[in-house]
Amino acid sequence: MSRSNAEQERRVPVSVVCVFNNPAVLQECLSASVEAGRHQAVDLEYLPVDNTARQFSSAGAALNHGAALARNDVVVFVHQDVFLHSIPALERVAAALMADLSLGMVGATGMTGEGRLLGLIRDRIVLSGHQETGLADVDSLDEVLFMMRRDQIRRQPLSEEPDLSWHAYAVEYGARLRSTGSRVAVANIPLTHNSLTINLDRLAEAHQWIAGAYPDQLPIVTTCGTVQQRPRVPSVLAGLVNSQKWRYRWLRESVSAHKLRNKSPLRPVTVLGDLRRDIDDICTAAGVGTATVINVLPGSAGGDELGEPLELGRRGVRFRFLAVDEGAVAALVSAQGPDTTVAVTNISVDTAGEVVGVLEGRRVILGFHENTGPWLLTGPGVDAAEAHYRTPRSTPLAMKVG
Repeated sequence: MSRSNAEQERRVPVSVVCVFNNPAVLQECLSASVEAGRHQAVDLEYLPVDNTARQFSSAGAALNHGAALARNDVVVFVHQDVFLHSIPALERVAAALMADLSLGMVGATGMTGEGRLLGLIRDRIVLSGHQETGLADVDSLDEVLFMMRRDQIRRQPLSEEPDLSWHAYAVEYGARLRSTGSRVAVANIPLTHNSLTINLDRLAEAHQWIAGAYPDQLPIVTTCGTVQQRPRVPSVLAGLVNSQKWRYRWLRESVSAHKLRNKSPLRPVTVLGDLRRDIDDICTAAGVGTATVINVLPGSAGGDELGEPLELGRRGVRFRFLAVDEGAVAALVSAQGPDTTVAVTNISVDTAGEVVGVLEGRRVILGFHENTGPWLLTGPGVDAAEAHYRTPRSTPLAMKVG
């Protein structure tokens, strides 16, 4: 093996720590992926921390408990609803962490100070973030997955501050490390975050606590908004502007929706909406028990593990996930039966038009959201989608839905 190949394959065993409150979700996602990948990492340690009876008052308390049990040199903290596509990828990143003492923590996805999301993962049904070939410094890491040295987390545990509770504990830890000169970085760690809920309870309080603790680092950009000082006296004008922000986004998205629809020779119904958040309600309303999701892989190198077929359950529906290069999308969608609900995400405007063209005679709906870009839905779920998006905010300017 050449020196470069040897360096690429250098790996360090990890201890995977997860706090869980839903055993079924844990088994469906994280536990299943650990068992599937264990043969590739014989020294892997898996430490689920049971919080079904609310034994722990905060994520920090539960994860610190798990870290205290770890025997490997690197501890990985991960959510219960994550499917890990590659245990060897975790171990390669762990090796990089151990080799570079300037690194304080490394995660799967995070935000730069300029608001760029780094780290390619699958977030529910959409590929999210920019693929990184190496380590990239960020302003903050998302809590979905992050790692650090075992001796470090034992010396400097995660915060158990009540105001942080179950939010922003990785953001706080990253700010703490950065205040001492350590780096916080994203690496290529392929995973699917099969999140079923969006919990924002007390997120604002967590951000305000961090703002008070690290005023010299503000603003801190995170995946759940920007941490900054709250104005002492709320401005009436600011409140009015904030209440109308959706209209500005609606106008921007309407322009994109018209471009998307005009690229299609069949000019199907086109809506504004985040299919990533709405797909469960649409499938339930349509009464479908299975659905296929096709993600378009980025043009840059990487994402190979995310391209492997995967099946996961979401609210009573079995989702089959596929990911292919853009040139293969039209043929793959066309090959799915007309009785199959198929969602296509991470697609370009031009390719969306090409896909619609090969689906002539089938029910199709196009959609756009500024955070996820164009998407397409075909099959039995289309009627339910049209009904779901028949609202003023989801209807592009000068268009009709249904």
